[in-house]
Amino acid sequence: MRKYLICFALLLVGCGGSGGGGNDGPDDVEPPLVILENYNFFLGNLNNGELLTANVGGDFTVTIDLDDGLLAGNLDLDVGANNTVTFLSYLLRAGNSFVLTVTSPEGSELDGTFRVSVMTDIEAAVDEPPISGAVMIQLPDVLEFGVTILADGVELTSLAGTEQYTWEEFAALLDDEQAAGFRRQAALSFGVIEFLVEQFFNVADVLDDLELVTLNNPYIETCDMFTGSPPQGILAEGNVTITWLGSGELSDGDDFTWAFENCWSQDDEELLDGTVTLEDYTESVDFNTGILFNIGFGGLGAGEPGGVIFDLTFSETVEGQGVWTIPTDGVITVSGGLVLNIQEP
Repeated sequence: MRKYLICFALLLVGCGGSGGGGNDGPDDVEPPLVILENYNFFLGNLNNGELLTANVGGDFTVTIDLDDGLLAGNLDLDVGANNTVTFLSYLLRAGNSFVLTVTSPEGSELDGTFRVSVMTDIEAAVDEPPISGAVMIQLPDVLEFGVTILADGVELTSLAGTEQYTWEEFAALLDDEQAAGFRRQAALSFGVIEFLVEQFFNVADVLDDLELVTLNNPYIETCDMFTGSPPQGILAEGNVTITWLGSGELSDGDDFTWAFENCWSQDDEELLDGTVTLEDYTESVDFNTGILFNIGFGGLGAGEPGGVIFDLTFSETVEGQGVWTIPTDGVITVSGGLVLNIQEP
C-alpha cells in the first residue's frame, strides 16, 4: 500500500488556493483542512487532442483514446493523525470505456481499433490485482468478447468458448505471437488499465513532493542503485528531479517538470529515462468546511490547458551473473498524455 503524508493538501490553505464554489472565507478564519475518506478521480484526454501513445519494444504502437474524454473512478483512503493518508483501494466504474488503436510495422493479428467497455465495476486494493469486474471488447465487424475477473485470474468468453487464465498466463498472451488476435487484444486491454492506474498513483505520489519543491527548487532524489553491474552506458545510481516553473507561492496554473535520469526501480526491475511535464496545477479548498475537494493537473473543463504530458522511456532490466542488461524488445516509449483530477464525491 502507498502511505504518505498529504503535505500537498496541507499547503493548500494559505498557499493561493482558489477555494470552491464561491465559499471562500477570510484567511484568518480558515478551518483546519479536512481530507475525506473517499474521493472521485478522473482521467481524461488532453484538450489539445494529443492522445496517450506507447511504442512497445518496436513491435507495435498503441494509442489510448479515453472515450468521451473521461475515465472515472473512486478512491478509498484511511486518514490518520496529522492527515497521514493510506490509499486502500480504488474502483473503475461500470460505464467507462476507452478505444485502443494498435499498429505494428509488419502487421499482426494484434492490429486494429477496438473499444474496451467496463461492464461491472473493477475493484482492487492498491498495488494488487483486481478482485472483481468485467469488460467487453468490441471490434468492427467482429463479435464482441468479454473478460471477467476471478479470484485469482480471469475468464475469457468468446465464440471459441470459455477459457480461464491466471494473471501471469493472461499477461503472457500479449507477447505470444501464436495466440489468436482477440486473446492478445484482451491481454493488452487489461495491460492498458494497469498502466493507467499505475500512472495515476505515480502522479498522486509526486503531488506529495510539491511543497518540498517550492521550498527547495529543484528538488532532487536519488533512485535505487543497481545491485550489480548496470547496463552498458547506464549510471549505477540515477536520479529524479522535480522543477517548479513558478515563483512565490504554489498557485493554480503552475507547471512542473519531472525528469528521470537512469532512474532504476529495484522492485520493478525497470529503468526510467525522460520527462513528465505536469502542467496547469489546480486545487480547491472549501473555506467554509475546510474540505479539500479538488486537486490535479489540467482541469476538466472544455478548453482547459495542460495535464500530465509524457516523454518517457520505460526499460525492462534483466540480471545475469551480476550483470544487468536491457532486452531490445523490453523498451516502452510513452508520449502524449492525459488530464488528472481528484475530487470530492
